Amino acid sequence: QDDCIRKNPFNFKLSDVLEDDTEAKVILTPEQEEKLLAFMETDNVYSKYRDEVILLLETGLRISELCGLTTHIDHQLLRDTEVGYYISTPKTKNGKRELPLTERAYQALERILKNRGKAQPLVVDGYSNFLFLNREGLPKVAGNYESMVRGLIKKYNKTH
Repeated sequence: QDDCIRKNPFNFKLSDVLEDDTEAKVILTPEQEEKLLAFMETDNVYSKYRDEVILLLETGLRISELCGLTTHIDHQLLRDTEVGYYISTPKTKNGKRELPLTERAYQALERILKNRGKAQPLVVDGYSNFLFLNREGLPKVAGNYESMVRGLIKKYNKTH
């Protein structure tokens, strides 16, 4: 403690200076999930993302884990403006796991595989054949989904 006081004579914590503006995550109820998925099914813009949202809801995967999905969940795919694509280990030690699929998740995965476009030949840190691709055939990353989810929520809330 004496070292801490010598290094920081004012004894401030970061929380004393910066306000914590993070918002608590709110879990959707089963009814809210069904309404959102029903909306997505009929929406011209968001219907193409419905199966990916089903997988996220049914499995609890992080978006970066979904993006890096091949056949095992032992990594996540990330992209940096300077580095480009790269693979990272799961966020926690419990991140390396096998996920059982519900029937709805399994059917969504089947549709995704059936409709999957042609992938560009890309190997990231030894991983390839990513399931979720953008229009150019490159793996999607969390940023692709973050903007989609913001737009989806805005449009859903406007009509509901």
